[in-house]
This record gives sequence, C-alpha cells and structure tokens, in this order.
Amino acid sequence: MRKFYTFLVVVLLIILGRSFLFNFFFSYKIIDERKILKLKQKGSNKNSKIVGDIIHDELNETSSILSFTFNKCDSDPNKFLESKKANCIGYSAFLASSINNKLQAQMLDGEWGAKHKVGEIYFLGYNIHPLFKSEFFKDHDFVVIENRKTNEIIAVDPALYDYFRINKIRLK
Repeated sequence: MRKFYTFLVVVLLIILGRSFLFNFFFSYKIIDERKILKLKQKGSNKNSKIVGDIIHDELNETSSILSFTFNKCDSDPNKFLESKKANCIGYSAFLASSINNKLQAQMLDGEWGAKHKVGEIYFLGYNIHPLFKSEFFKDHDFVVIENRKTNEIIAVDPALYDYFRINKIRLK
C-alpha cells in the first residue's frame, strides 16, 4: 500500500508540475515568422483588460474549436472554423489571429501584439528536429505575444496546450 501512495504522489507531482518540468527540459528557438491573416470570428465572448487572461481564454477557445491532425492544412485561420482540423501551423495561425482580434476589441493592440513564429525545439540545449526524417517535423509553429512598450514576451504553443495544458513555453 505504501508503494501505491508513493506512486500516487509522484504522478500527482508530475501532473501539477508538468509546465515547470517541460520548460526545464525544453526550449524554443525562433527561426522565422509567418504572416497573420485576419480572423472573421471575434474569439471568446469574455472581456478582459488583462493580457494574461486574454491569452488563457483564447488558448481555451482554440483547443475547444480545433483538433490536431498530421495532415497538411490550410494556413487561413478562417478555414479552421469549418474543418476543425489543424496541425501546429493551423493552431498557431488561429491563436495569433484570435488574440490579435481580442486585443483590438479591448483596445490593447497599441501596446500588445501576437506574432505567429516558426522555430525549432531544443531538449536540454540539443535541437531535436534532425532526429526526425519526416518533413512534418522540420520545424514547429507557436505564438509570441509581445508588449511593444516594455518588450515583455509571452510565448505559447497552442498545440502543446491542447494536449498537455502547458500554457507558456520558454524561448532560447
């Protein structure tokens, strides 16, 4: 019985500390940026003047609308409202557009902006992309939200959030 409780505590610590553990082992390096297309949908209905809340709400909205696919997808976030299927490019295109819509609606777009980035993922400082032979894994898309006045940066990976609820990533 004691082993069971130890196991339960370890699993609970991993679940609760998954964001810390992920960011301890993994980091993202920006290598490119994609153009953001305007999203016709307004995003979630919640109104918030706090950027962290906007990001959280739009991550939840994105993960409730989209489901992940390894198939090739369009990069127009408006098409995902119909298909509901997206890869990491689609998730990031949709989230960046959605956050920018919300920032504009809340009149925060003069101070904050979301950008759709392309990057590489590093495990303990080692680029993991050369380990995969598939063209699908040559890079990875994510979103960076930046304060234009203070240069504060918040980086998020909406596909990672959808599966593991990790709400922030670490940039290299």
